[in-house]
Amino acid sequence: MSGVRFLHIADLHLDSPFIGLSHVGEKLHKIIQESTFASLVACVQIAIREQVDFVLIAGDIYDSDDQSVKAQARFYQAMKELEQAAIPVFMIHGNHDYLKGNRETLLLPENVTVFPEKVAKYLYQTKNGTQVDIQGFSYGSRHVMDSQLDKYEKQPADFHIGLLHGSERTHADGHDVYAPFTTNELRSKGFDYWALGHIHKRMLLQESGPVIYYPGNIQGRNRKESGEKGATLVQLDSQGAALTFYPTAPIQWETVTLTIESAEVINTFFQQALEMIESYAVQDGSYLLDMEVTVTAEHPTVSANDLLELVQDNCKQTETSFVWVNSLRLITKKTSQTSFLETHLIGEEWQAASNELQDESTFFQVMEQLYFHKGINRFLTDITEAERTELLTEANQYLEKALAELEDD
Repeated sequence: MSGVRFLHIADLHLDSPFIGLSHVGEKLHKIIQESTFASLVACVQIAIREQVDFVLIAGDIYDSDDQSVKAQARFYQAMKELEQAAIPVFMIHGNHDYLKGNRETLLLPENVTVFPEKVAKYLYQTKNGTQVDIQGFSYGSRHVMDSQLDKYEKQPADFHIGLLHGSERTHADGHDVYAPFTTNELRSKGFDYWALGHIHKRMLLQESGPVIYYPGNIQGRNRKESGEKGATLVQLDSQGAALTFYPTAPIQWETVTLTIESAEVINTFFQQALEMIESYAVQDGSYLLDMEVTVTAEHPTVSANDLLELVQDNCKQTETSFVWVNSLRLITKKTSQTSFLETHLIGEEWQAASNELQDESTFFQVMEQLYFHKGINRFLTDITEAERTELLTEANQYLEKALAELEDD
């Protein structure tokens, strides 16, 4: 029995708006907005170069359920290129680009198989005669509350692959909203490979028996999605699966730290920042940097905005790449001091509640009433991990300010 060779990608988020980056300037903003499409093109080139048997896309092809015509056209072009190379594609839709029955979408080339809302089974035979059982489903709404694993059942084939856009169950209270699963449940199905999507970080949940793998997204969209992003080439045979990651994202997010111990804050920062920018400029690709600057001086007069403007005026940009400092956080003795909540009587209770809300399932348990409210839910979009973190931070700051004002009164 011959093995199979395929490309596993997920979470393309084509035409992502990159919220909060409109300030970078028109030219740079256009490059950033094109990055998801550029990464998709690179994925297609890898599939063709490596002569894969097929491509798997594990959900969230588009950034929203309101798929732009531009994004659909670019995705069509990519799929057409794979069709011309005789490479089939098996794909599912996720929580961001869930299926809508009343929406007209561009018909994809014949080499593309889109899984419906209910778990479907496709038996594909490769050029060398190997039979592959591929199963999966697309989201029919933003949230899939219940596990769908009972509908995945092996059929006679040489290899069995499950496509699933979902999150690993972290609580037993049933509040996970993205097709929850456990690794034990996936293992019990007897498949050879689980092609996962939804988590934007590369994660190998299980190395063998079966391989359970998130390839991450193909282009980072905020500082929480840092590092290399791309596609994973999988060689599956009777011995297991060999995974090879290929970076395809034209832009990387990175967090960098500087420490200013001199009393001459501006000059020291400027020299360190220029050296840091140059170290990224000589590398391949483009970089969006978030800086954390620690100043040890007693009473620095410079502000974070001052330093950010200084460094942004000296960022590097060419016709094909750039290095841009997107944000700057200034850490001083003042900002490092003990907060009001840490010394207040309710600090311990607040910290416990804050820690609990860090868990995704608990957070959405609190938010679910809004999403299930018929008069409100149509105005709501999915909350990203970055937005969830920002909401928790703002809530903490609001409570601390309100309590401090009450105590002053």
